[in-house]
Amino acid sequence: MAQKITTVVSTLIGLCVVAAIIGAITLTALAATGGPSETNGCRSDQANASGHNDVRGVNNEDVLATAWQTKWSAFDQQLDAGQPASVGFTESESTSRATRYFDSKEAPLKDLIICFHNGEAEASGKVELPVLSDLPGVGGAFGSRVLARGTIDFSGPHPKVTMTKFEAGNLPSSAADRLKGQVEDMINDQLRDLTLQHNYTPKFSEGAIEISGTP
Repeated sequence: MAQKITTVVSTLIGLCVVAAIIGAITLTALAATGGPSETNGCRSDQANASGHNDVRGVNNEDVLATAWQTKWSAFDQQLDAGQPASVGFTESESTSRATRYFDSKEAPLKDLIICFHNGEAEASGKVELPVLSDLPGVGGAFGSRVLARGTIDFSGPHPKVTMTKFEAGNLPSSAADRLKGQVEDMINDQLRDLTLQHNYTPKFSEGAIEISGTP
């Protein structure tokens, strides 16, 4: 069970990056170019004194992925021992852990960035559509920038993802909204197979997430 929870958190705590992958693979060439702007970091929702929204740098390193896993394992062991606990993760740690997971699955995802904002999390990256991206002369033409935003609820017997924003390439907003609902339903259907053994409460803030747990 601990491994299942680890997989869920590492992939969904950053707003279910799986949604971006599934969604992008189902898109047509309309969504294969353009898309959400690439900031190479996390743009704050809160403006600074001069009225600008600063971009926080995000590092993607194997040592940070290991740090994420180490902290989660200690957190989970404390809950298994019947003690309440909490753990916090940075955007860089979460990005690194999710990248390691998707690399192990050979997922067609590049330049993954996970961001945390007040009450929500966000994931963005470039998804390469299968086959088409490998064709001579058109490789890259079918690489779509995607962005997903929302939250995850651990209060019930199963985790539940709620997506508030989904963008992919040049797909019109109306079509992206329909796709967002379909992808959200698909993921939550899968999550019904996962029964939580502990109670988790995630708290998203600018630049970080804290998860509190009780046995």
